[in-house]
This record gives sequence, structure tokens and C-alpha cells, in this order.
Amino acid sequence: MLWGLAAVSIPIIIHIFNLKKTKKIEFSTLMFLKEIQQSKYKRIKLKQLLILLCRIAFIILLVLAFSRPFDKGYFGNAGEIARSSVLIILDDSFSMSTWQLDRQAIGDGGNNLDKAKEKINETLNLLDENDEVFFTTVSQINKMDRQILFKDINALRDNLNSIKTSDITKNLSEVLYFTNQIMQSASHLNKEIFLFTDGQKTFFNKPEIAANEFKLDEQTKFNIILTGSRTPNNLSVDTINTVTKIFERRKSVKLNAVISNYNNYNVANKSIILNYGNYKDEKAIDVPANSSVEVEFILIPNTSGFSGGYIELLQSEKADDEISGDNKRYFAFYVPEKVSLLLVSNSAGELEYINLALASSEELMTDSLGNKPKYFNIKQINSNELASQNLMDFDAVVLVNKPQFTNDESAKLNDYIENGGGVILYPGNSSVVENYNEVLLKKLNLPYINSTFGSGSETYKFDKIDFLHPILEGIFKNPNSKLNIESPNIKSGINLTAGENSVSIITLNNEKSFSVEYSKARGKLIMFAVSPDMAGSDYPSKNIFSPITVRSILYLANINNIKEAVTGRDYFVDLNNFQPTSDTLAIFPGINEKNFYKITIGDKGTLLNINQFLNNTSNYKIKSADKEIYELPCNFDKLESSIEILSAEDMGNFLKDVYSMEANIIKNQEVVSVSILELRTGKEMWHYSLFLALLFLTAEYLLARSFSRKEPR
Repeated sequence: MLWGLAAVSIPIIIHIFNLKKTKKIEFSTLMFLKEIQQSKYKRIKLKQLLILLCRIAFIILLVLAFSRPFDKGYFGNAGEIARSSVLIILDDSFSMSTWQLDRQAIGDGGNNLDKAKEKINETLNLLDENDEVFFTTVSQINKMDRQILFKDINALRDNLNSIKTSDITKNLSEVLYFTNQIMQSASHLNKEIFLFTDGQKTFFNKPEIAANEFKLDEQTKFNIILTGSRTPNNLSVDTINTVTKIFERRKSVKLNAVISNYNNYNVANKSIILNYGNYKDEKAIDVPANSSVEVEFILIPNTSGFSGGYIELLQSEKADDEISGDNKRYFAFYVPEKVSLLLVSNSAGELEYINLALASSEELMTDSLGNKPKYFNIKQINSNELASQNLMDFDAVVLVNKPQFTNDESAKLNDYIENGGGVILYPGNSSVVENYNEVLLKKLNLPYINSTFGSGSETYKFDKIDFLHPILEGIFKNPNSKLNIESPNIKSGINLTAGENSVSIITLNNEKSFSVEYSKARGKLIMFAVSPDMAGSDYPSKNIFSPITVRSILYLANINNIKEAVTGRDYFVDLNNFQPTSDTLAIFPGINEKNFYKITIGDKGTLLNINQFLNNTSNYKIKSADKEIYELPCNFDKLESSIEILSAEDMGNFLKDVYSMEANIIKNQEVVSVSILELRTGKEMWHYSLFLALLFLTAEYLLARSFSRKEPR
């Protein structure tokens, strides 16, 4: 058809022929002849030139339209006959449950997941029987041991129909990482990736490591097909904070739940439910637009051991809360049945007051039958026996007036604390400060003791008390900074230093710390300025001595350091903390103990990663030989509740800036089959040429009409 461009010569010949023609013009005088030559003649020449150009452009564009130009696709000249390895990825996170239409018509348009399935089926219709087809969901993309290569398209369609939204959320960097692994097994040179997603902004996050780790090769074409364009309405239970840090039977446990409103309008009278075994509690709250509120619940555990429950936001009006996957969050804690305690001192007499405090505490405890069980399992040793003890057998260690530490003892205490142990240290009159600093505290990497204070007749009292600290929480009714409590009279003590990763619990009126908590790795150490005897103070004779002593031990002995799991993420269980009695563990998701996973731990070391089992939000129990050794709450990634949608333009810019990668983005309103076909084989351009040809034809007509009018004389 391009031979038709020879027709361009026709208007050129006509133009040249017209230049040779002369036209006789009658006029009455010669006085205006020069003016006509200088103005009108130039205007005539310009119009003639414009008409010529319009005619040339019309012919060129008309010929181009009939020659059917196209924008070449990424398959190049191979076009439709190119074989390709195709990876289809479906975003199945629970944000995909957003409805397509506005909130007044919720329920009529299907959700983003349904729309994505329709678009995937359209894509499958475009594939050739020689194409290699991989399929996976975002939640399962890291599970390489399952079937992802489908030779039968109908089997893939059946698999697609059964997919529902998942509690597991992943981000773009994770998807690209595992995509690279999948495409390494691709058979064909041409590789295509089709990611069907709602375009949630939190999905497009910056990777924590170099973006080159996720970059696709040049033969791989990355396509994003958007399934939605509207921002849904959403409420969620974002976090549960266990305020209580010391857990005892028949003692209250305080929980704080954070409820977030992601809508641009206020919501009122929303029901929040606490479910803890047979105990239930319900509260109604109002949440302002784009903000969060805290809801406090109090429960009382009647038994020891692991237990848990959940807090749920009832989805009363779907127009206010379209996404239900983030309305329930789980919690778990541990109430110790016994506390194993190691008491270390120079003589038994130095532990007299501590033993009295522990015995008094046990007198107040009763079980469900009214009996008073032995709660503290105490082992008492002399200071020089510390090096021979296996500290991991104890929940807490109390050291009283130990004169000096050896390097071996310091190393053992350091390992114990770093692995989650708790130590209480009472330096006394026999303690050598220089040895404490250079041997113990140096090994623990803690601030040195700054000598001692007090030696005369002056005494010191409590000044500032951190009533919010777990040790002091609940001891006083309506605590405040002006609370007048019975303070001991302190004549002398160790000058403690609070530094990084430490907090002063009680401060004296000489601005010295009475007790300081130091955090190190997974464990803690609490140091007191005075020993638990009457040598440097009358502290043991005061009413506050017993609760502070017992609660300090319970606080440090607390093995309730239960870490919350996130669905699909790594979660390591340290078997050294639980001492399983068999090589096989059973992992139970939820309260239904008919469904469970078995895992053999004999060759897996002491750190066990159970991420492959954490597929749903629930409380997971781990049992060894029918004995429950651990329970953990597993919840969704709260970033999934943030429902802001990223624009196609911003997505493209993000991929270029962060990953140096080009992506073809097909918007929700575009026809998927047409868009993908154009991306693969090229886009027809003839209609643009035809439109421009008609535009130049119109311009030529208007110019010619204007030129033919009689000029004024």
C-alpha cells in the first residue's frame, strides 16, 4: 500500500501548474498597485502553500491508514506464533474482598477477587496450546513444592474457581523474589508475568535489601492487571496489647485492643466482643474518621497453663466495613503453675526475709479445691556453688550479697539472661564494687556501679515511683505522683547507674536509684541499692517489701514471653525453652483438635520454624506426647487493613524508581483480552492515521473556501 505515496505528486503538480496561470484583473487606478503586491500577494502565496501541505498530508495519512501501521508488541515480529512461558499470579489477600460498586450498591457487582478470576479466564483464552502456563496465588507463591505448572488449562480453571481470599499477605518484593525462582524453570525464551491485584498501596513497598535482588531479566515481561479502582470502607482490630505482665491464677489480666477506622466519616455504636473460653464481654464504641481508639477488657484466668481467646469487631453494617478479614484478632498468655527459683547467698540468714515474703505469698494462694499448693519451687545454695548450677533449669535467679564474681560465673549469667532468664541482684556490705564492675557488669555490658552512698547519720526515703511499672502495677489503689506510701529509712547503699536499655523503678530523695531494671537481649536484670536485710536500711520491715520482692520474682520468672505470629511469616520456636519429651510435635490450629500437623524435630536443631503451618489467623497449640508445651496467637498483617489504592501512574513510577523496571499496567476499565493482545502482538495504528487524514482534509476544505472568496478592493 505504501506505493500509493506516489500520489503525493498530484497536488504538487497542480500547485506548480497554477503558478504559471495568469489572471486579468481590472482596476481604475495604479495608485494601490504597490500595496497589493506587498500584502495581498504574500497572503495568497501562504494560503496556496498551506493548501498544498494539507493535500500532501491527507494523501500520506490516507495511504498509511490503508497500509495498517502498528506499534510492535513485546513479542516483536514473531507476533502471535511466539511460544511463551506464562506465570499468572492472583492476589488473594483479604483486601481483594472489596466490592466493585459503590457502597450504596454493595452486593450487586461482585468483589475484586471475582473480577480477577474473570480477567484470568480471559487471559487463558489468549494462550496457545504450546505456551507453558504457571499459576499461583500470592499467599502460596513461596511454597515451591506444590503444583504450579498446568498442562491442562481446564484443570487450572477448576483450581481457580475454588480459590478464596487468604489471611496471608505478601508484598511486591516477596512476589518478585519467588517469581524469579519460578521463571528459572521456564522452557521458552519469551517469558510473561501477569499479576492480578487490586493495587493496594501497602503492597508496593520498598525492599529491605538491594532492589537488584528482585529485578527480572530482559526476556521477562511484567504485566499488572488491576481489578479495582475504588477505595473501600473498612474498620479493623489492629492490635491487642497485653497490659498485664505478671500472670497469676484468679488475678485480673488487662488487655487493650486498638480499633481503627479507615473511612472518611465517623462510625458510631460499633460492638466489640471479647471471647475467652466461656467468658464473654461486649462493649460499644464510636470511632472518628481516619483514627483509632483503644478498648480495654479485663478477664480473670482460673487455671494455670496456656490460654487465649480473641477480640472481634462485629460487622453490623457492611457499608461501613466491607472487609471482614481484619475484624478478629487473637491473644494468648501463660499462667505459671509453679515458679522454679534459685536463691544464692553467703549464708541462709541473708535470705530470711525473702523466704518469709515468698511463704506469705503462698499463704494467699488457693486452688479450685481450696488447697494451698506449693507455688515456689526453691533451691537455695551458697555463693561459691553458682558455677556448678544449670541456670536454664530455673525461671529466676536471686543473688544476695555475693562478694565477687568469677569470669565463668559472669559468662554463665550472661548466657542465662540473653536466653530469656531473669536475675535479681542485691549487692551488700560484702560486695566488692570493683569486681562487680570489671567482671560481672562488663561482661553483661551494663552501666557500672558508681561506688556507694550514705555513711553518716542521714537517712534517705523514696521520692519518685514508677507506678506504671509491672512490678508496682496493681499494688496501690488510685496511684499518683503524690501518693504517700510508707518508705523505708535507708542509711547506705550502692549508687546504681541507669543507662541505655534500663529504667529506674524507684528513685530516692538524694536522686539516687533504689531499684533499676536492665534489659539485655531476651532477658532482664533488676538491681537493688540495698540488700534484703536490716544492715543498711529497714526496708525488709516495711509493708512494701513483700509485694515488691514477690512481684519482682514473678516479673522476671515470667515465661509468658509469647511472641505474636503473623500468617505466612517466619516464626521460630526455641525448643530449649520447652524440653519436648518426644521427637514428634503436633501443631493444632484453632480449637478443633481433629485437624493438626505433625512435625519431626530430631534433625531440625533447637530452633524450629513453623511458618509453613501458619496459614490462618487463630491460636495455635504445640503439643509433645499430648502435653501442651506452647501456645501462640497468629494474626494477619495489619498493613493489609490500610485500603488506600495506588494509581497506575504511581505504580509505574514506583517500579522505575525502586526496581529500575518497566511494567505494563492494564487498568480496571480496560478490556483485558484486547490489552494483552496489543501488548503481545502490537497495537493497530490505522485509525489514528485515518483520523488525522480527515482532519487535514477538513483543513484543506476550509482554507480553499476562504481562498475562493472575493477579496475586498
